[in-house]
Amino acid sequence: MNLERGSILALAALVWSLALQCLAATTPLQTDLEYSVKANYLVRFAAFVEWPSQSFADSRSPMVICVVGRDPFNDALERAAHAQTAYGRPLAVRRPGTVDAAAGCHILYVGRGGGALVPSGQRPILLVTDGAVSSDRGMIHFVVSADRVRFHIDLQAASRSRLSISSRLLNLALSVRGG
Repeated sequence: MNLERGSILALAALVWSLALQCLAATTPLQTDLEYSVKANYLVRFAAFVEWPSQSFADSRSPMVICVVGRDPFNDALERAAHAQTAYGRPLAVRRPGTVDAAAGCHILYVGRGGGALVPSGQRPILLVTDGAVSSDRGMIHFVVSADRVRFHIDLQAASRSRLSISSRLLNLALSVRGG
């Protein structure tokens, strides 16, 4: 009887240990997948937002996607942006050191430790924040809902920055503030 009880406890401990190992092994994969999806969203946002014409040096200037703070994308953002265009402009990826150094960026993802958010209306930059990083919200704020990457949109903040967001993108948002 004690041997059976000990065997059951040992088996339960083994199953628990394996479950924890599997969970630990899948967490980075889930994070990689999550940020791969977010990278693709960042690239797609470029085609659904209009910037003032003076946001670009000339008609051949690239649409620049920037990441400040801790970069969770690895090379997923470069892969997603490779050979893509928005409004006939090639996409480029930069990683300026700080939000203040983000001049010339059109889409700005603020990761952990990225610093203070760009005040709305200062520059025509689509500010993208992440619920996995902070509760501070930009014009677009990523969240994970029902195991899917989704986002909220602050239309008023985008408007103050002279950005126009397509109704097609607004329809995909979990919520639209000021819509």
